[in-house]
Parts: sequence; structure tokens; C-alpha cells
Amino acid sequence: MKISHYLLAGMAIVAATACSHTDTWSVGGTISGADGKLLTLERSFNGMWTVLDSVRLDEKGNYKFEAAPVGYPDIYRVTLEGSSAYFPIDSLDNVTLSGDAARLATDYQLSGTTNAEMLGAINKLVNDKVAALGREAVRDSLLKRELSGMVLGDMSSIVSYYIINKEIGGQRIFNPADKGDLRVIGAVVNSFSALRPNDPRTRFMEAQYIAQRRALNPVNTAVEAVEIGFPEIVLKDAAHNDRSLSDLAGNGKTVILNFTAYAAENSPAVNLALANIYNAGGVEIYQVSIDADEYLWREAAKNLPWVAVFKSPRDGDRVLIDYNVGAVPTSFIIDKEGMLKERVDDITKLPDHIKKYK
Repeated sequence: MKISHYLLAGMAIVAATACSHTDTWSVGGTISGADGKLLTLERSFNGMWTVLDSVRLDEKGNYKFEAAPVGYPDIYRVTLEGSSAYFPIDSLDNVTLSGDAARLATDYQLSGTTNAEMLGAINKLVNDKVAALGREAVRDSLLKRELSGMVLGDMSSIVSYYIINKEIGGQRIFNPADKGDLRVIGAVVNSFSALRPNDPRTRFMEAQYIAQRRALNPVNTAVEAVEIGFPEIVLKDAAHNDRSLSDLAGNGKTVILNFTAYAAENSPAVNLALANIYNAGGVEIYQVSIDADEYLWREAAKNLPWVAVFKSPRDGDRVLIDYNVGAVPTSFIIDKEGMLKERVDDITKLPDHIKKYK
């Protein structure tokens, strides 16, 4: 069940995906104030950008590019007179990128896919910090904490790759020469190594990470599994009480954080799978519902033995962005020490994964 962050403002759940009639992905939109100017489409290979295509914008600033997929998610950019706007592509995505020519590098809108909307949210977060702090934003601990939380949501995603390479004024927000920042970078590198071994970025990132670890700690040069805590969640349960994830996590029991929608067709099967795990003992469950109908959710949730909370439109999309949730059901495993360990998108595989942490 796909989730659009724009539709989530009304808590809509998209039950079907649009059918593509081509074997290409596309990016298009409108860039105002750029009539007749040349816009280029570029792709990076480990930091080196090459031009794939170019087009003259029409009198309204409209444009569209199409290209064949490369076989793995990637970051692309459109460039206008030295200013670039970045966007993610996975397979046959159709992304909309629009903005103003005068502020293209710092103020543009992305839509069309969950990853695109995530990237837009990241850019807004960073740009707001830069507006408040200038270049000092690159060292802002709160910004790094928020971005680290987004990385935790899916460490092998193209969005996490974008985050650890994001720059402010030519400086990377996550500085490889800083041990704390390197832990976050290492989390992404480790996840890519495990889940995306054939991605051409993986070996490149591994080499960079090992070299930096050697510089900071000559004794240990291997790529390590990096553990980070978890972004906090505080939402209301069926009795209108605030329930926080930290009340469960880190208290000696493994915790399953589950994002779901009771209105989904597979919801009974999902809750049955969770009940079987829960009844076996040794596990707590913190379940976040994104249903559109709060009353129906409340009637069902009050009968559940685990912590069930509701994310209403009033709560915004912060929790979904923090955990990079683009589809439900999605589950995360937090170990007994309160460390986020795994993301499990296939509910049928959750019992096997949870055994490692009980």
C-alpha cells in the first residue's frame, strides 16, 4: 500500500499504482523565469556529473526529460546556468520538479514518488536551517540528529545516500573526519554492502569509509555494522493517552515498531502475524496506524494487547519522514538495548528476523 506524503495530509492511502506504458522514467515540470534558456539533465557516477540530455525551456518554462533506467536507484539533477536541483529515480518513476530560475538551487518542489517527496522534505529542512544559521548550519547538532533519524528509517535507500552526501556551502553535513558523523555514514555503507552489493556506489563508499576509519583509528579498518538509536514517537492510543516509543524501547525487551493501516485488505493477516509473535513472549509491539477513519481504528485498537497509536493529519508527516515509510505494512526491530537493528517490509519474514533478538 503506497503512501504519498501530499495525500497523507488528508490521510489517504493509495491502493493501486499507475500503470506505465513506457520503459523509461521521466522528470518534468515548470521553471519560471527561464524562457528559452538551456536546461540540462545530468547523472552522477561516484561524484562525477555527466550530461545526459538538454532542452530549451519554452515560453512558460515547461520541460520534460525521459531516460532508460540504469538498474538501481540513483540521484539525478537538472542544471540551469550553474544552479542545480536534485531528484531521485528508481526504475520507471515519473517525478515532477518545478521552481524558479532565480532560486533553483535552494527552492524547488518535488513530487510524484515517496522518495521525491522525502528529498523535498530534506531540502526544506536544510534550507530552513541555512536561512536561520547561514553556513554554520553545517555544524548544527539538531539538524544532524533529524537527518540521522531519516537515515535510520531505511539505511539502504537512495534517500539515505543523498543525506550522507548533502552539502552546505561546499561542506558535507556528515563530515567523514568526525567520528560521530562517520558512524552515520558507516550505517549507510554497511547497509549498502549487505543489501546492494551490486550497486556501483557500494564499493566506492566502502573504500572511502575504510580509508577514513584508517585515518581516525589505524587499528580497525574493516567496515563495521553501525548501530544508532531510534527517532522518538509520541502519539495517542485508543484511550486518548500519549504513548511514547521510548517507554518500550531500551527496557530489556525487543520491540517491533509496526506501521500499518487497518483499512488495508491485508490488515487482518498482518495483525495475526504480529499476534503470533507477541503471544510467544519476549517482545513488545508499538503499532502506528495511518488510517483515514479514526473512529473505526479506535474501535479495533482498543481490543489489541499491544500498544496501538494513531497518526492523525494533525500530527503531520514527521514520523513517516523520520522512518522513511513509503508503504505499509512496514516494521522495524529495536533490540533490547534500544538500538534500531532492522527494517522488515515483508510481514511474513518478520518471525524469522525477530528470532535473532529475543
